[in-house]
Amino acid sequence: MTRLIKIHFLSLIIICGYLCARGQNIEKQLQLSLSTGHQKEDFNWSIAGNSNGQSPNVFSELKWKNVNGQDYSATLQWNVWQKVWIFGSYNRVNVKSGSVSDIDYAADNRTQPTYNQNFSDNKGSTSGWYAGAGYTIFNNSLFSLVPYVAYGVNKQALFIVDETGQFPDLNSDYNTEWKGPFFKVRSSLKIWRALKLAADVTYNQVKYTSQGNWNLINEFQHPVSYRHAANGYGVDAGLKLVYNITPNIGLNIGYNYFNWQTGNGNDQLYLATGQVDKTQLNGVYRKGGWFGGGVELSL
Repeated sequence: MTRLIKIHFLSLIIICGYLCARGQNIEKQLQLSLSTGHQKEDFNWSIAGNSNGQSPNVFSELKWKNVNGQDYSATLQWNVWQKVWIFGSYNRVNVKSGSVSDIDYAADNRTQPTYNQNFSDNKGSTSGWYAGAGYTIFNNSLFSLVPYVAYGVNKQALFIVDETGQFPDLNSDYNTEWKGPFFKVRSSLKIWRALKLAADVTYNQVKYTSQGNWNLINEFQHPVSYRHAANGYGVDAGLKLVYNITPNIGLNIGYNYFNWQTGNGNDQLYLATGQVDKTQLNGVYRKGGWFGGGVELSL
């Protein structure tokens, strides 16, 4: 009888331990993260003189540097069934400042410049939405690991303006769209009591399209003067510290880095005469980072 009691008591301890471990999973069943911060990025593209990438190999190049502004974002994660998760997120950056250079060349390898002008970008935005599903590999009181397969759309509204007063009517724009599937891995590690470290890495496979308007050039059509199309990829990585001030409310601070690019693509220039000139898009590149913080609510 005593042996039977001991067996039942040991079984009760094991069951209680299991239930407690489940109740203390580092990733809660429902989580909402609201954040704000500052984002800065560099963005550039160039075209060749013809569709073969020659005459010259870099004919015109546009570079936006230090395009920065305030970011607002929201992310929802939900453990809908057993080990299955779904998530959705949205972010938007309101551009406040940045510089733009526009350079044309007559010879290969960016030699013999024929035009070189610097402008500004003091407005516009970048935004993105993302949604997907994941599966729990680990989720206990100390560590979690959840890979996701998802789809996202990221857009940019960039501008070229002149703040010196030399070209007061200059208001050219360049609007992009990066969209496609991505693979994300999220993990969390408990550091001390209510403090945890969260990290994520994402690989994006994207289709890139864009359109621009050279508003002061009468030889081009308006409002769409040219279009770009190419295939590309992007890598994102984030790291943040989360401190739970209560079991259901946490504060976070973190940094995100991103680096996206395309291969060669197509450039189509629409002339006012109705003619369409085609050449090679040499590639599009964007990289930057975000730093900020926010609040996390969980159940």
